[in-house]
Amino acid sequence: MNEEALFPNPYWLLNESDDKQTEFVVVLISTSEHVVELVQQSLQQNNIAIDTINALPDNNATEIFISATTLVAWRLFRELLLAGAAHGFDSFVLPVAGRKKKLLICDMDSTIVQTETLDDIATFIGIGEQVSEITARAMRGELDFRKALDERVSLLQGVSGDVFTEIAKTVKFNEGAELLINSARKHGIRTVLVSGGFEPVVKIVAEKLGFDRYVCNKTEIANGNLTGKVMEPIVDAETKLNVLHEERLQLTITAEHVCAVGDGANDLPMLQAAGIGIGFEGKPLVRNGTPYQVNNSNLVSILLMMGIAV
Repeated sequence: MNEEALFPNPYWLLNESDDKQTEFVVVLISTSEHVVELVQQSLQQNNIAIDTINALPDNNATEIFISATTLVAWRLFRELLLAGAAHGFDSFVLPVAGRKKKLLICDMDSTIVQTETLDDIATFIGIGEQVSEITARAMRGELDFRKALDERVSLLQGVSGDVFTEIAKTVKFNEGAELLINSARKHGIRTVLVSGGFEPVVKIVAEKLGFDRYVCNKTEIANGNLTGKVMEPIVDAETKLNVLHEERLQLTITAEHVCAVGDGANDLPMLQAAGIGIGFEGKPLVRNGTPYQVNNSNLVSILLMMGIAV
């Protein structure tokens, strides 16, 4: 993380003239006592008194409750992000009020599952290196997502549609994915999987984990084989953003009640529209595009951030 990186302001940041004392929680994900001491030093340097410290040893986490103005809390959060990058821990700072969200929207590839499933398909048929390079550039924001998708899928022309079934059998979830979705649903949070991947795989992932809804791409198949074309409408960055707005309006909630998680450039508009947009092992644009990051732990950290015991 670049020390000069300027993150978008969090939804809870107030103008200086309107700023006021607010109760915040600082969530640290680390097994090291040194990290807690480091954060306590940061609090002292910012003249922030600690109200309560709550250790969560089973989850390698610590909650520190503080009262601070939003400007001071934001300065503290930025300091913790730099410290976390240097010392290998994840941290979150957010208001206690409204801490638990009502809507959770997740990207799939390299977020909920370990790999890019389109790359897995390409590897399965022997063109993995060619396709993965295009994917990597698209996820870094170096290529237009739609053009990159069309280019990759065109290389699959003539391949049996059964290839999706084979890939779906081997897909592996990232650590904490199952617990994240199960616990979120148990606590009344609506869960949506939105992916640039393809339905035969996305549907299986969504059903296995219990997502309330999934949105994804579909490929054109003729005589049992892929034609190399993607069916309209395409699920891209704009679609992901639109799904967030659509879900939010249906639930009649504001953006601050939404949590979204993703890793690539095509996730960034969705992440920045959510009250809490979390980059999961994000590409550089994502790491600089949202202060909420999971880079040193796993998806369970999102539950801990929301105050959900696991």
